[in-house]
Amino acid sequence: MSASNAAPSNGPSGRLSLADGFEFHLSASPMDYERVLKEGLVALDTNAVLNLYRYTDTARQELFGVLRSLGERLWIPHQVAVEFWRNRESAASDLDFFGNTVIEELQDFRNQIEQSLRTWANRVALSHEDLNQILNDFKPAFDGASSRVHEFAGERSEGRSRNTFEDPVLLELQEVLSGKIGIPMTSKVYEEAVAEGLRRVDERVPPGYKDKKKGDNGAAGDYLVWAQILHEAKLRRSEVLLITGDVKEDWWRRESGEIRGPRLELSQEFHAAVGSRLFMLRPPRFLELAREVLHATVANETISDANRVELNTYALSERMDTASGILASLRNDILAYVENEPRRSLFDEDLELVEEIPAVIALFHNENLAYLGFGRPAGHRLRRFRKKLSGRQNISPQDVQFTIAPASVDQMDDRVLIQGMVSERRPPWNMNGFGVIEAGRLRARARLAENHFDMLYPIDISFTTDRLATAETVKQLATSLIENVPYRIYIGEMIREVGDTPVDKSALDGTVKTALHALANSLPDYWQISVMPGAITVEPMLFDAPEAQLVLRGYLHP
Repeated sequence: MSASNAAPSNGPSGRLSLADGFEFHLSASPMDYERVLKEGLVALDTNAVLNLYRYTDTARQELFGVLRSLGERLWIPHQVAVEFWRNRESAASDLDFFGNTVIEELQDFRNQIEQSLRTWANRVALSHEDLNQILNDFKPAFDGASSRVHEFAGERSEGRSRNTFEDPVLLELQEVLSGKIGIPMTSKVYEEAVAEGLRRVDERVPPGYKDKKKGDNGAAGDYLVWAQILHEAKLRRSEVLLITGDVKEDWWRRESGEIRGPRLELSQEFHAAVGSRLFMLRPPRFLELAREVLHATVANETISDANRVELNTYALSERMDTASGILASLRNDILAYVENEPRRSLFDEDLELVEEIPAVIALFHNENLAYLGFGRPAGHRLRRFRKKLSGRQNISPQDVQFTIAPASVDQMDDRVLIQGMVSERRPPWNMNGFGVIEAGRLRARARLAENHFDMLYPIDISFTTDRLATAETVKQLATSLIENVPYRIYIGEMIREVGDTPVDKSALDGTVKTALHALANSLPDYWQISVMPGAITVEPMLFDAPEAQLVLRGYLHP
């Protein structure tokens, strides 16, 4: 037996408890969590911060309340701040991205059903009137669903602007985290930490080896977070509670599929470096304990919302991790194809060539990639885009060209594929509302960011069509506006009550502007016409519309 292992010559040899030196094996007790919540350092990782954009408004405010209650014990590593700013815009636009995708799919389904009905009507010699009745029965359901999805997405994403001064989530984060962000590493320490992080990735030493596919120094990101946590904990001589939505195996210890706590290697490394214990919680459990221990206001619905966000984020992360190699190759192939194909115009002769082809669509404006999306088939989607570009100020369909990359239905159903392409190239029109064809009645008068498509290219009420010059009644003029103008016009159903009111036909010159003036002159004085950046509303309601380029109110007294 070596001297170092020999028992003392006198006195009892067993002077340690079973847990001494093995504290990192112990499960956290309720008393442990109470102690670390009240006395320890509470650190947030990147996804815990970014997911604030994905919570409901109520859940987010309650989480902010919990974070404020921690006072000076709340802290985030500098690397988390780096990754937050790198990914903030993507997180802020998630709701709009997926909302727009759902709306586009609803519009595709509506077009497919309409085409099937027209084909059937032609085969059975159904009259035009009967066909229109059938179409009028089902169209409102799709339009209503699209509008509600967009209105909901608009309400939920309001202010999540790429303009930092208009982003309420960011503004509140800045206030809550003021003075609570770690200082950056020196250049020398940073280079050494990156080298160590990459070594750990290669040798599968936690944390961070599951990020190997990120490439370059991105694979070292988790280790940079970890190294900064260790440094801060040593300075404070404090236990740490890390709040993370990352559930990968390089952070957590699992038994029978259940998360049981931090990886033993991390707990051991932390104990050796700091001399105290490391605790980790996912956001839902953190909120539960904050309610119990800190007596914070946290509703059951908030905990449910935190679970929802975590499950959605985890599912997408797992899918991207599983398929990242295949999708990356496919994504690069598609991007190379659409960017190098000869550009085509939005004229009929070019659209007819791609009429029935399912494909990835790329739009180019001023020779730059402006938009990426799916077309099921491409021709229908491109015709809708052409319509949206018509009747606009500062742009016309002639200014835009397209290319396509034919794709299978399976590829076109893959959200990860298109989101990956958008994230890589960041086409501006994917980020500014261009892809949403139906604005939604409430969204039509919502406050828009300066870079929104409708603000850059507002509708043009000098748009002219001879069909607007022939109406004789309110109903005929309203119908003509809806059917013949390329942008959306919302007209309240109550207009049928005054539908037979005559309009001054002599005032009509075929422009939308004179049609709107003639319509206003024939409506009761409690009606208002508002020409917003992306749509026109005609409603029996008076309201302030500061962003409207024109507001007209009814002239007739009831």
